[in-house]
Amino acid sequence: MKKLNKFLLSASLTTLLITSCQNESTSVDVVEPVAEATASEGNIIPGQYIVVFKDSEVTPTSKILSKSAFTDRETKAKSVRDLSEVSISKMNSILAKNTLEESKVLNYYTTEISGITIKLSDEEFQAFSKDSNIEIIEHDRIIEIPNVEVEKTTTSETAQKMMAQTTPCGISNAGGAANGASKDQWIWIIDTGIDLDHPDLNVVTNTTYAKSFVGGTANDCNGHGTHVAGTAAAINNSIGVVGVSAGASVVPVRVFGCSGGTSTSTILSGINHVGAYDIAGDVVNLSLGGYFGSGCSSSSSYRSALLALSNSGTYVAIAAGNSSANTANYDPGCINGTNIYTVASMTCNGGFSSFSNYNMNPIDVIATGSSVYSTYLNGGYATLSGTSMASPHVAGIMHARGSGPSSSGSVSFGGENYPIAVR
Repeated sequence: MKKLNKFLLSASLTTLLITSCQNESTSVDVVEPVAEATASEGNIIPGQYIVVFKDSEVTPTSKILSKSAFTDRETKAKSVRDLSEVSISKMNSILAKNTLEESKVLNYYTTEISGITIKLSDEEFQAFSKDSNIEIIEHDRIIEIPNVEVEKTTTSETAQKMMAQTTPCGISNAGGAANGASKDQWIWIIDTGIDLDHPDLNVVTNTTYAKSFVGGTANDCNGHGTHVAGTAAAINNSIGVVGVSAGASVVPVRVFGCSGGTSTSTILSGINHVGAYDIAGDVVNLSLGGYFGSGCSSSSSYRSALLALSNSGTYVAIAAGNSSANTANYDPGCINGTNIYTVASMTCNGGFSSFSNYNMNPIDVIATGSSVYSTYLNGGYATLSGTSMASPHVAGIMHARGSGPSSSGSVSFGGENYPIAVR
């Protein structure tokens, strides 16, 4: 791994997510918009910084516990809590040496990275950035979800529940549905939340695990996270749709609000939360991201956190991005690592989706992301398009297999062949 720049100012994460809080709509057709960075520097939150400390000074719990094989989530969480207290104490000592008050800290990260989000004046930033304990210091940034238009409403909630189950083309392209209901491993959906009582999803609703980092509960008021969850794991029953790892437990980690606003630091809080409870074989889906620019694959707190998460035995599926551009410049799609799979999008018929980012370095596989039918708000269903929809196919595949995806055939685009992910 390349040495990270100590004074890195990361580019923004402009999201590729969908938004629509249309509570009355239960079955809609929506096309996910192309995301564009507002500026090369990103949408900076003035005076707010993400700081990652050197592992040699404050070691993340994932590294300390790397030789421990946990099968019980609460046992792991207790170990994490005990170690985190020590880590936070060390971080506070570093702050004190720099005459910085703990009240300036907005978030602590202890599981995958040891770090903080902190408010600093320009003078404080200049002084603190010279501290030899710091590995990375970067601007925190605003991440927005663009608004989309609901194209049509087709049926009522009651009628949707009575519809015969269908198998979306993306599930067929992924090798069909497998039974994921009996597995102890979970699929963590870091997104807009999940419709907690959707009849076609097996949602972990225990608030120890199902968390919101944007206020309120982990219930989805946007639709994007619920749609993602259904592709990965909708139940094999008589209604709606079926997911790749049908009936698998899906856990909502809500990092976006109804209106689509969040920050890089909030997403890091979601990853930190997963790191306290995940066990080997769990899967994390990240259908989000945005333009970063040069150095994307080697520099950022985001990258450090995901590498640590995947190195612990948790599989990570990442959307490549919807900008019809080089994935190497889009975070987190640009990240390569053990158990990390970046996913491009294809059509039901095997063509390369016009909106999908490209480049087989760092993309690993391709899955269906155009016109994907899946679960949605209020017990309903919707059709969405985007690499956000391709990624959960691979999340379901990895949950079903207990390993990285296999492949069968490929999609050609721009002189490259993209392996089609199958279970």
